Amino acid sequence: MIDMTTSLRHLRWADALLFHTLGLMPVSALAVPCDSTGRTVAQLLQHMVNGGEWFRFCLTGAMWTDVVLPEGPEDLAAMAAHLDSMNALLIEQGQMDDEVLSLEDESGPVTIIRSALLSQACYHSTEHRTQIASALTLAGVLGLNLDTCDLWHMGSAIGW
Repeated sequence: MIDMTTSLRHLRWADALLFHTLGLMPVSALAVPCDSTGRTVAQLLQHMVNGGEWFRFCLTGAMWTDVVLPEGPEDLAAMAAHLDSMNALLIEQGQMDDEVLSLEDESGPVTIIRSALLSQACYHSTEHRTQIASALTLAGVLGLNLDTCDLWHMGSAIGW
């Protein structure tokens, strides 16, 4: 039976690589606009971590915390560690049976199956890594190459 473990491990690995790479860039990279609304790299990173908090809430009921905008390498490292713990939880949840999850959000009752939520976590992160990499490239800030974030590079890095 095929499961989501590899996809969830890739999510965790690629997110860690993103934050590490951004931590090596000039702080000005965090101010690069990424979309038509003007959200910056820093705001998208905050959104990614808030998304992790949301997925954790949906899966466990744990309330989310306030995630501040990163202003430099120390903030990025702290955010990366926080996101990593939530991504580790996603991997654990991927080992559980698929079932309908019921929760209450600001719009009222919501139901979703565990596998769909875990898939959305992978899609969400990939979408925003792509936005950030594209925006940085267009702004002339080099150093984030999405080709090095793929499964083959992960396999080489972790030795499978």
